[in-house]
Amino acid sequence: MAKIMTMFLVLIAIQAALVLYADQSPENTQIWQFLMNMDEWGTLQFILTLMAIAGGIGLVGIVASTVFGFKTDFLIFAPAIGGLILMGVVLTNLGRAIKDDLIANIFTSCDITTGLNCEPVTLIVGLTVGPLALFYVWTIIDFWRGKDF
Repeated sequence: MAKIMTMFLVLIAIQAALVLYADQSPENTQIWQFLMNMDEWGTLQFILTLMAIAGGIGLVGIVASTVFGFKTDFLIFAPAIGGLILMGVVLTNLGRAIKDDLIANIFTSCDITTGLNCEPVTLIVGLTVGPLALFYVWTIIDFWRGKDF
């Protein structure tokens, strides 16, 4: 659980930095809305999603263990994994902010609307944000497999 919590803290820090320093307003994620609206706990999409996942997991676990008679931990966590990976949209926001900054300040000949002459920008964003996104997905998969200690 330590790795996944560390990744959530990294995502929160990236989202906070984008809100504070990026010219654009980044897409709000469920985890960011949860942090900024703690007083509305019962109506937050993050909490409602977790409750729906927990209900679905419970139902699937009961049915699967009854029908198949085997340990269902792997199946039970399957619906939650999609939601956890979806929280990684913060990394997309970071990539977009880096791309916009590079185009505005360094690669000014790049046309944002058509994407022409943007190969260096794409390469820089890919090499910067790509490994972090890969590490995030790998951390979620490790959590799913029960190897996150």
